[in-house]
Amino acid sequence: MAKPQTAARPVTVGELKSIVEASLAGGAKAKSLVLQLTLRDAALVKRSPLFAESDIRFADGAMKVLGVRTTIGEVAESSLVDASSLPK
Repeated sequence: MAKPQTAARPVTVGELKSIVEASLAGGAKAKSLVLQLTLRDAALVKRSPLFAESDIRFADGAMKVLGVRTTIGEVAESSLVDASSLPK
């Protein structure tokens, strides 16, 4: 009998922060990125001690993490994507 497939381990809040920091350090502009968060990960990011108060901002009805715009609840798995790859 074949083993049932297991889902990949979800990305952690610490990994999300590292991914964003690495992209920005690599020369990506915050305006060209979107951090897509699950509802669960958005709640964890807001409460995480890994993020300083200045790392998370709310303005114009949107949340920005490390200067990167976020979308919340529109994905099954959190990830950092190029803003130009998203539908307008």
